[in-house]
Amino acid sequence: MHPATDPSTTPVYGVRPSKPGLYLGLFHGRDTPHQTMHGWGFDGPAIGPLRYFHTTYACSVHVEFFSPTDAQLFTGTHDTLMDLAINGDLLCFDGKLYGDWTVYWVSPEECHRPLDTFRQNVRTNELRRQAKPIPWDEDS
Repeated sequence: MHPATDPSTTPVYGVRPSKPGLYLGLFHGRDTPHQTMHGWGFDGPAIGPLRYFHTTYACSVHVEFFSPTDAQLFTGTHDTLMDLAINGDLLCFDGKLYGDWTVYWVSPEECHRPLDTFRQNVRTNELRRQAKPIPWDEDS
């Protein structure tokens, strides 16, 4: 069992993380295996950045964090290895169960940009344009 993660410091699936890398996103969350679901449940954490993600016989998941500091957010220790159990068809993490999970890559360009403390008008964190700017008449 892992210690309760602090939602204010851990990335949430569906929200841009601040660091690039490989992430395990948990969603369609519930509190008990037989909970009656009304809707899709809740979003869980975006666990990472990870060095790897590995599943064994659809009964356990093994991950390794790149950084002991990132591991601390999710495990409560600086141990970079973490094992997650699968209960039936649900992945278990932090006392919650998730019906869906995905492994995905976040590039540096997709990361949440830090707030601009020196700007009068704060930039949004929408996807930034890559390469050369596109003229307004072509931007549709």
